Amino acid sequence: MANGVCTRRNQKKLISVKRADFEFIYSKVWQKISNFMYLEVFMKTAVVIGSTGLVGQILSEGLAGQSEYAQVLTIVRKQATWQNSKIKNIHFNFQNWSDLGTQIKNFSSGSEIHFFCCLGTTIKVAGSEENFKKIDHHYVVEFSKVANQLSAQKLIVVSALGANSKSTVFYNRTKGEMEKNITAAFKNSISILRPSLLLGDRKEFRMAEKISVLLEPVYGLFLYGPFKKFKPIQAAQVAKAMIQIASQKSNDVRIFENDELLSTN
Repeated sequence: MANGVCTRRNQKKLISVKRADFEFIYSKVWQKISNFMYLEVFMKTAVVIGSTGLVGQILSEGLAGQSEYAQVLTIVRKQATWQNSKIKNIHFNFQNWSDLGTQIKNFSSGSEIHFFCCLGTTIKVAGSEENFKKIDHHYVVEFSKVANQLSAQKLIVVSALGANSKSTVFYNRTKGEMEKNITAAFKNSISILRPSLLLGDRKEFRMAEKISVLLEPVYGLFLYGPFKKFKPIQAAQVAKAMIQIASQKSNDVRIFENDELLSTN
């Protein structure tokens, strides 16, 4: 009799454990199905590289605030903290670019993908012309190749005022060569932004920006008409323009000069 009671108790415990396991598995499966359905409905994933920089931080949060984006994937070396839960970090060492493509694909399966590039530094911060070119040219081109491999619909890149592959100025020539090479690497819609001096709350000190802010009341009086494109621009304004450009339909290569970016509402 006692053995029978114990057996029934053990059976109840076993049923209880199996039920708990089933409920756990069911919740996990349903979560994955829900995430997939969410992506299918909204159909857009934003991928941002240079997301911890001046423009990139503002852009990432701004994209996450757009209802048409189900998620924003930020490419980072180190852990980054964001206000919006739609933003997810993808840790990357900037070496194995094919691995980056795999990670993005795993996150964004079935959704329309838009790639945003905010990579940019200065020769002084980079330490040498070689390191500067690695960041402002090589990384950007590799990112565009990943975008092309994943059949991304749009690639939106921050370049710089005066970009010209034939320029005698190293900085401008590097930016121009970058523009030329991403155009060759990516086959869908490309939008290139050429802002002037970027203003905003940077982590590092940049003398040119500080002087520009101080003198803006003076030279600002003269930077109109054909000279408007030389006027310094707030990083938030560039990020705003990128979001607006991403919402526009286009299948070709478009270049937005600084005066156009300043006019973005």
